[in-house]
Order: sequence, then C-alpha cells, then structure tokens
Amino acid sequence: MTENAREMLLVQSKVRDEIRKRSATDKDQGLRVSDEFLNALNDELYTLIEKSIARCNDNKRKTLSKADV
Repeated sequence: MTENAREMLLVQSKVRDEIRKRSATDKDQGLRVSDEFLNALNDELYTLIEKSIARCNDNKRKTLSKADV
C-alpha cells in the first residue's frame, strides 16, 4: 500500500472534536481541521507504529510496550 493510499487509522470526528475543544475560547468555537491535516497526522501515526515495531524487534521482544513509543 502506498503512503497516499494508507487506510485511515484515526477516528476523524474524535480528532476534530478534541482540537475544537482544546482551541475554543469564549469568543469562538475553536480551530477547524482540514483533511490534509488529518492525512498528515495519519501518516505520522503510521511512522510511529513502524518505529515502535522496529524498536520492539531490535530488543527481541514480542510485545509492544510504552517504551517503544
């Protein structure tokens, strides 16, 4: 699967809601989130997963742990 065709691992509505909630002020409802941002965040998640798997394998373990993140 190419990077452009990667399956979305994120729940987009949850990410959008969290960003709006954290960025909201008394004057506005918070930041909006573009699809491009969500795709970039999803790519970062894939990269983090790949690095975590490599670290786990390098340490000859079979279980991913907090330390691998």
